[in-house]
Amino acid sequence: MTGKFTQNVYSLGYFTGKTLHHLVKYAGSVTTYVLSPESSLSGPASNITSKSNLISRLLLKNKPQSIQPPPTAFESLFDSVSTTFYNADLETIQKTLAKFFTTLCSLPSAYKTWWLNLLKSDPLHVLVETTLIVMCIILVVWQRRADWKLRDESKKMGGGQLAEKEKEELLKEWKEYGRKPLGGPSSTSIGESTTNVGTDVGSGIIVDKIEGVRLFIHPESKPYSARMTNGGNIESKRFPSSVLNFATLDYLGNSSSPLIHQTALNALSKYGCGSCGPRGFYGTIDAHLEIEDTMSSFLQTEGAVLYSDGASAVTSTVAAFAKRGDLLIVDEGVNEALLTGVSLSRANVRYFRHNDVKDLRRLLEKVRANDIALKRKPTDQRRFLVVEGLYRNWGTLAPLKEIVALKEEFHYRLILDDSQAMGTLGENGRGTLEHFGLSPMVHAEIVTFSLENAFGSIGGMTVGNEEVVDHQRLSGAGYCFSASSPPFLCKVGVASVRRIQGKLNHANHTNNAAA
Repeated sequence: MTGKFTQNVYSLGYFTGKTLHHLVKYAGSVTTYVLSPESSLSGPASNITSKSNLISRLLLKNKPQSIQPPPTAFESLFDSVSTTFYNADLETIQKTLAKFFTTLCSLPSAYKTWWLNLLKSDPLHVLVETTLIVMCIILVVWQRRADWKLRDESKKMGGGQLAEKEKEELLKEWKEYGRKPLGGPSSTSIGESTTNVGTDVGSGIIVDKIEGVRLFIHPESKPYSARMTNGGNIESKRFPSSVLNFATLDYLGNSSSPLIHQTALNALSKYGCGSCGPRGFYGTIDAHLEIEDTMSSFLQTEGAVLYSDGASAVTSTVAAFAKRGDLLIVDEGVNEALLTGVSLSRANVRYFRHNDVKDLRRLLEKVRANDIALKRKPTDQRRFLVVEGLYRNWGTLAPLKEIVALKEEFHYRLILDDSQAMGTLGENGRGTLEHFGLSPMVHAEIVTFSLENAFGSIGGMTVGNEEVVDHQRLSGAGYCFSASSPPFLCKVGVASVRRIQGKLNHANHTNNAAA
């Protein structure tokens, strides 16, 4: 049915276009063609033949076979039109063409008359329609004007060259901070070792097992250094039986703790692997609510929301609160998950130098100056500062006290990714906020972190007030469209929090397992 309809539409358009093309093309030569000297001497029969040839050309009766469209129901319609034109005399054809062109030329005046009558009968309708038309014209002209300004500025700058203002800023940065080495910091030797550990990639160290934060080295591992003694003998240094594991993000060793392992096994026996459904549909069970309540109580916030993936928690949190037209001021040293959330938010983004409070103030003052020039209030646009507490790629702590002071001075909100510090920094393991004597919800409106580091589980969480948490249950992409976290991972997170608080011991664990 659809194919036949499409074929009919094609045929209708084909015949209509070709007919109008020939009507316009040959309308001016109708009289010359029919009333030529030859036709006037040949009598009526010759006139009929000439007229027949003209109509055939007008209605494409003699067009080449190669361009014939497939036969459809519209051929009968045009056959009847052809017959009508053939039976009509020349005067009728000329009158029809003249009427057609007269009607075409009278359309502007007819529209004007209609518009004036409409203005008298329904002025409100005309006002609304005119306002919309004027707004469309202004938007088109303004956009072209903006594009023209951009092209003109690009030409003034010489194509891809920098503007004078950008040159001044770069020169100021170079004078203030100097030139950074292209090859990075020079390598230095560690201790008295004569050979680098790991020079022979893939050989040497054999890890026997991992328990807690220690690696147990197999006795057959190769020595990590060797040197020639004065007597000509080779003296080698072997690894000890166990070493501290710095090659992991599980800083507290929760993922390899026997108590945590038993907690996971008990939960797996009780719940299975999970519902594999989203939280908002049928994926929420008591284990998810338990870890949210436990974490909000541990961090002293009004609520917490659980994501099934650590990176998705950070990414979805940023994209849930920042939208197109908002402003994000971001530290240039943030990790990939935050950068992905910033990109997905489609907000306006400005970057400041890593952990540079002076550069952050300069950027905030620049935004304030633009507000004054545009006569815009700071509250007319949602604005966020995006930083990490402990930077994953740098290993540096953010100067949170200074950042919070600037946030309050310039009326911004703070999004803090505390994945690396949560569970390790602070007197009670509550992260960088506690380390600096600050509090969530008060000094940082949105705190997000991963459970895949110190908590030894999988997933991520965001904590804050009830408004922050409830908003993500409808706007957090990683929460709405991902399968819920397996229950045994939630139980592992709860057990890790209790272990950090000193409430998890073998006796309590045995009682919980029996229950």
